[in-house]
Amino acid sequence: MSIAWIGYKKPTQLDLKPVNSNEHCMEIGVQSLNSRQAKAIQEAANDVCNIFFSPEFKQEVISHDWLASCALSAGGKEDLMSGTNVYNLLMQKIPDYSVNARKPWLAIAQTQKNEVNFVYNRVAVKPSRIEAWYSAIDTIKSELINTIAHETTHIISYSFLDAGHGTDKCPNARLVSYGIGNLVEKIWLEQHKNNKWTK
Repeated sequence: MSIAWIGYKKPTQLDLKPVNSNEHCMEIGVQSLNSRQAKAIQEAANDVCNIFFSPEFKQEVISHDWLASCALSAGGKEDLMSGTNVYNLLMQKIPDYSVNARKPWLAIAQTQKNEVNFVYNRVAVKPSRIEAWYSAIDTIKSELINTIAHETTHIISYSFLDAGHGTDKCPNARLVSYGIGNLVEKIWLEQHKNNKWTK
């Protein structure tokens, strides 16, 4: 078993709670978290989903093509997806998932997606990243926004992969998972720019 899932408790349907009243938003299971962690995840997920369905988000996503993954075709073509197609995939009902407070190997977070059984839709997040939500400085607090948005793209579609990311040929900014995480964080910070502690 991956270290990311140590302490993970399989949810029942009753463990999954809507993040807000938008029927397209996910329900999140926090049955493996303490109350402080659960509050942070629920609040940040609410903000992420609100941004996903905002006009600012749509405008940015559809404005250019994205790399769905770092894979290349036999002919060396990039795995490009139009902004409109990316946006349409993101606008589907976001699948429900549970969160585990555990640092994955060499990562901040890790996602496991299953089309058949919601029990295996799960995201492991480094505990210190969850705790960042309680920072008085918004640029630290927003790190959890970025992480949830990033991992949610993996939950939404198997097309959005990032193995091999961070190279000249596959920069993070062009990838759906990293690019959407960064975009949602940027919009969130703009929404909170008048806060006293934003740095």
